[in-house]
Amino acid sequence: MKKRILGLDTGTNSLGWAVVDRDEESGEYALVDHGVIIFQEGVKIEKGIESSRAAERTAHRALRRQYFRRRLRKIEVLRVLVAHNLCPHLSDEELHEWHVHKRYPRNDDFMLWQRTSDNEDKNPYYYRHLCLHRQLDLHDIGDRYILGRALYHLAQRRGFLSNRLEQTDEKETGKVKDAITGLSDEMRAAGCEYLGDYFFRLYSEQGNRVRLRSRYTDREEHYKREFHAICRKQGLDEQLTKELERALYFQRPLKSQRQGVGKCTFEPRCPRCADSHPDFEEFRRLCFLNSVRVQGPYDFSPRPLDADEIRYIGHFFYRKSKSNFDFEDIAKAIAGKNNYQHMRDKGNKPYKFNFRMTQGVADCPTTAQLKKVFGDDWRQGIAETYTLNTRKDGTLKTAREMADDIWNVLYSFADKEHLVAFAKDKLQLDDEKAEKFSKIRLTHNFASLSLKAIRKILPFLREGMIYSHAVAMANIPSIVGEYAWEEKKDFILENVKTYLEDKDLATKDFCIKGFLQDNFSLDPGAAERLYHPSMIETYQDARRNEAGVYQLGSPRTSSVRNPMAMRSLHELRKVVNALLKAGTIDENTEVHIEYARELNDSNKRQSIMRYNKELENRHKQYEEEIKKLYKEETGKDIVPTEAEVQKFQFWEEQEHICLYTGKRIGIADFIGANPKFDIEHTVPRSVGGESTMENLTLCESRFNREEKKAQLPSALANHDEILVRLEPWKEKYEELSAQIDRLHTNGGMDKAQKDRILQKKHLLRLKRDYWRGKYERFTMTEEPEGFSRRQGAGIGLVSKYAGLYLKSLFHKKGDRNKSNVYVVKGSSTAEFRQMWGLQSQYEKKSRDNHIHHCIDAITIACIGKAEYDKCARYYREEEAYDAGRAKRPQFPKPWPTFTEDVLGIEQSLLVAHDTPDNMKKHARKTVRTPRGKFLATGDSARGSLHLDTYYGAIEREGKVRYVVRKPLSSFTSEKDLDQIVDETVKQVVKDAVAGKKFAEAIKEPIYMNKEKGIRINKVRVFVPSVTNPLHIRKQRDVSRKDYKQQFLVANDLNYMLAIYEGEVKGKPKREFEIVNNLEAADYYKQSMDRGDWPDIVPERSTKNGFPLYCKLKTGTHVLLYEKTAAEIDFANYKDLDKRLYKVSGMSSMTISGSKYAVINLRYHQEARASKDVKAKNGAYKNGEEHRAAIIMLHTQLKALVEGKDFRISELGKITPINI
Repeated sequence: MKKRILGLDTGTNSLGWAVVDRDEESGEYALVDHGVIIFQEGVKIEKGIESSRAAERTAHRALRRQYFRRRLRKIEVLRVLVAHNLCPHLSDEELHEWHVHKRYPRNDDFMLWQRTSDNEDKNPYYYRHLCLHRQLDLHDIGDRYILGRALYHLAQRRGFLSNRLEQTDEKETGKVKDAITGLSDEMRAAGCEYLGDYFFRLYSEQGNRVRLRSRYTDREEHYKREFHAICRKQGLDEQLTKELERALYFQRPLKSQRQGVGKCTFEPRCPRCADSHPDFEEFRRLCFLNSVRVQGPYDFSPRPLDADEIRYIGHFFYRKSKSNFDFEDIAKAIAGKNNYQHMRDKGNKPYKFNFRMTQGVADCPTTAQLKKVFGDDWRQGIAETYTLNTRKDGTLKTAREMADDIWNVLYSFADKEHLVAFAKDKLQLDDEKAEKFSKIRLTHNFASLSLKAIRKILPFLREGMIYSHAVAMANIPSIVGEYAWEEKKDFILENVKTYLEDKDLATKDFCIKGFLQDNFSLDPGAAERLYHPSMIETYQDARRNEAGVYQLGSPRTSSVRNPMAMRSLHELRKVVNALLKAGTIDENTEVHIEYARELNDSNKRQSIMRYNKELENRHKQYEEEIKKLYKEETGKDIVPTEAEVQKFQFWEEQEHICLYTGKRIGIADFIGANPKFDIEHTVPRSVGGESTMENLTLCESRFNREEKKAQLPSALANHDEILVRLEPWKEKYEELSAQIDRLHTNGGMDKAQKDRILQKKHLLRLKRDYWRGKYERFTMTEEPEGFSRRQGAGIGLVSKYAGLYLKSLFHKKGDRNKSNVYVVKGSSTAEFRQMWGLQSQYEKKSRDNHIHHCIDAITIACIGKAEYDKCARYYREEEAYDAGRAKRPQFPKPWPTFTEDVLGIEQSLLVAHDTPDNMKKHARKTVRTPRGKFLATGDSARGSLHLDTYYGAIEREGKVRYVVRKPLSSFTSEKDLDQIVDETVKQVVKDAVAGKKFAEAIKEPIYMNKEKGIRINKVRVFVPSVTNPLHIRKQRDVSRKDYKQQFLVANDLNYMLAIYEGEVKGKPKREFEIVNNLEAADYYKQSMDRGDWPDIVPERSTKNGFPLYCKLKTGTHVLLYEKTAAEIDFANYKDLDKRLYKVSGMSSMTISGSKYAVINLRYHQEARASKDVKAKNGAYKNGEEHRAAIIMLHTQLKALVEGKDFRISELGKITPINI
């Protein structure tokens, strides 16, 4: 009898699969089929750096919205100004055109009103100053226009608006608030009461040398205060002031994020509860307390805490001064000092607890803050003063409902002043308590359960039940009905508790369901609503299609929000459904799947807890050292913030020097106000760097701001000097690596011994990876593929839900709860690869060839219980051999020629690449309007339409050349200076760096006029690489010169290449058309709005009318041949393997005055990064030396093209079309 097995190696951008048959009698395997599919990761990879596509789109969309809302604000202000004759007249049509079509009003009077002239004191800062200090004659049209111009200028910037819902610590004011405070101090020192006065003074004294817009300002303190002062000084009536204030400072409420919250596993229709809700805090507290076990001097066995003990330690959970605390606080309170220990620790202290003393315990911060305002019985305190205490039907709200109202107010009110007003008006609090109420801060994370489920569980937790028992009881009242529960509550509790407390009973939920069905008249299926502690969201059973073949349904689930994970599950669905359709597998197939990262590794989890605890203790020590050292250096006392403790950690790690500049750092240089050194990201966030400890260092603020900017350290001129300073880090991680290497485990060890070694190994790895990660971020020349944290987090998530998803079809007959899907750990796969002779060869190819996914899948398919048993036996025999007691053992292979066969699949395996065309995307979203919710549909282009940089155009010697503004500090060599446009500026810069070390000289200030302090910061430079930029839209202020009338950008990617073939004078000739992404987006935007629309490329070439030969896109597969298509044998996969390439890029170039399309091809099995693959030019020739990548002209391409001449399936099978 044979068993069919499907092996799967899942990842975030790959899926290796293999189908094998296992002979149940001999235990030998046979390979049935195998393959690999590669797909896009769901991230953008640019110059080797990964970033989220969604995040990039979101950032660009947010910027567009910001520009739109700023434009809309100006339009609204102009409407008010026009209505009150405070600016030249603009018609509604002109404002509408600006609003909808971005056509700026070209009204001459309006343009003149905006024009500035420093010689005539015509600038908005002067007008603001004038309106603050002089009563204008509002009967005079000129004065009215001056007032309007001042108010219109206020619409340009609105300043920073603090939001109480921000999750930053109130003690951490941040750079923005510090800068605002600094500006206010400057204003006071200058004797200026209002921002307009101060900016006018700076502008009058320093002119364009001072950068006013780069200053951080506050909306309330600076702008609104000045606005109201102007209104009072000019005697504007209350109605006009309100209209202007609304137009200038209307703030759209933040969109609620609750719709994006996942669903509860117990109540699938209910969203998860916020972790700041008092009911969740009580739930979390009782879950913990009910799980504590203590054995005192008079206890024969561990027992739960009694009511007095719980009451005695209750205050620990409501200390605002100490948020989370160690379990030792509880142990000390119950047992007394030095009278306690963990149950497994050595010693014989009177009290033993089941929690370690260092275990962290979560407190109840929301409840603690509410108690401080309303008293210990805070719910009753709210009920006594709350004025909105009735429901819509006139009945009185319960105390719980009123408490929910107050929590929702705290959770949603963004403005502190509104919260204070609410406290005084609706809660009748005095000024002091209202201020305390407004300072209550809530966290904005979410629990795993809904509020509905939590409230069902809470009554049983309050009775002292542990979590699992309380969950099992929670939904029984709903199942049996309220009346039955009240009548037979004690009877139900007595019987269900018996089942729950029976340790020998394996099917507790089955017995409880039977008890309920036997004793109560339940509706069909009602007992299935019983909660179970291990419940998670499941998938619906697979269904048969029209042909009667089972097919997996959609893998979408609210539990998986990661787009990379979801994409991997969709690809898994494609492959499995294709195998089901082909009849290769069926519902009885056994599935083996590898968890690429095992999230539930208890040894690793223990190591992480220990690592974090060490870090926490070290931070406590740092706090004391900061206090001491800062006092010694400055004579001042300080309470260090968390950020300052982090800085101190980096200070210690860097041995008190700046790694970038080598400067010594004193304690007061980075602690306290206005630090000279601050935290910086080694790999900048703008290019994908994370805010992790490995990616942070202490750096001189000026250097970070003016020189490093968004560069990798390796791009800096003094990189070699930096590496010398990093040598101690390298030595540290190398020593840790040596310690790791000295630790070994094998299958013959007992579990306890192996666990101890593995935990120590994991801890050393955590430390080693930290130091190595910090060091390597300084050495990387570009961010390597897979560096993004999404790649690591996504893999384990994919494997976990892939198992659940597959179980919807592959489960035991008659019982879907018994899965036919088995997990194989990655470590096990590596072990078996080595023992089966694949390891050394595999390692050499693993980073080069996609085949390794298939090799893994074959290995995984062949690992079962029998193989684990053989492995354990092999390790024992190997130990005996090492001791000289036995012969050298041989580990049996799945079949005799296993190694040769598996390594040989490289010669015939066709790797399928799934590259979907996302350009033509229909967008759908629900929008809210005053008339209700509506489904809005439209078209959206998915893809980068052009590069971000805008270029200018100038004419030189009759030729248009393209320029860009570039900081002087970004120049890397003296040769770069030749590209500076302005000859005078070029000479000044060259003179400044002459005779000096360029890298240092270019960083120093260079002045155009040193006496007047006019410094050269940026210069215009020619960009020779840009010769044919895209024209994306017209400039607002149109120049008389044609070449200056458009916004100019460089093309990013091309969407399609069309090749045409015909004859001229009896000789074959080709022409081509390239469609870039911008043109494709424009085409689909128009074509999807109409039924009858021409194809994106014409069927015949525009020049000679040649017929279309083929269309190529990125990701299109091609089968190359030398002379004729007859060379290709579709039955010979070894031959197809050599010919199969995919298109990786398309461009054009000019050679000897003729234009050619350039096609980049990549071998289907090639897995290396593009930078590591050297492409070779030229047409394909039979029997040629293998080329990993090929560059050829459109005239050299001879190939069968996917979609036109053949199809390639998800399984890597090729079928010809009309051949």
